[in-house]
Amino acid sequence: MPYKPLDYEHISDTFLKEVFGRADLLLRDVYGMFALPPASLPDAGGGNWAIALVLVCIIDGISCHVFPTEAIVKGQEKRFKRLVRTKLYWGSPRKGWYDRDKAAAVLYTELRNPLVHELAIDKPAKARPREYYESAVGKWGFVTVRDIAAIDGMPTWNEEWPTLGVEDHNGGKRLKLSCVALYWTVKQLINDLAADAAIVAAASSHHRSSTAQLSLVEWLCRLIRE
Repeated sequence: MPYKPLDYEHISDTFLKEVFGRADLLLRDVYGMFALPPASLPDAGGGNWAIALVLVCIIDGISCHVFPTEAIVKGQEKRFKRLVRTKLYWGSPRKGWYDRDKAAAVLYTELRNPLVHELAIDKPAKARPREYYESAVGKWGFVTVRDIAAIDGMPTWNEEWPTLGVEDHNGGKRLKLSCVALYWTVKQLINDLAADAAIVAAASSHHRSSTAQLSLVEWLCRLIRE
């Protein structure tokens, strides 16, 4: 089964269509990375951290341009966490899912920040219990169906497969991210946002307002220089 594209062609705003289009390109790349490593390169990495990096960056970008946007929430970290807490599919702790609010902090502090800035050097979030080992990233994690084509075609998620859960490790505990679960939930998140006319309209209005303000600033700067 081939990659299933995002559903955004109905969006008329040129800028937003480009935002969704770029997210689609990145998700397509992630889809291909689930085939790593190739049999011809047995010593190559599996792409786990690269997948996680791309996915958290997609969340970052969507929080900036689509929802909640700077018009609603000031500050990149707050926008990222708001999107995760309010729109990303999340299951119940009774099914093994780490608490959603704490997970938002872990995704930002332990994945987004170190991967973007510090080569994945551990930066524990306050939301991670102090006695836990460094959080881990796995391609499949708690997901038992290890077929990206089958996962990509799933209309709903299996709540028994946490995106971020707790596992036993070296006589203790650690948090573990499932890349494939994050892939499915991020893709579903984007499709849901693209289908929400009110969110798309608000994002489009915010972009037009921001562009107009930038144009005014540029005009004033030229006026001053002249």
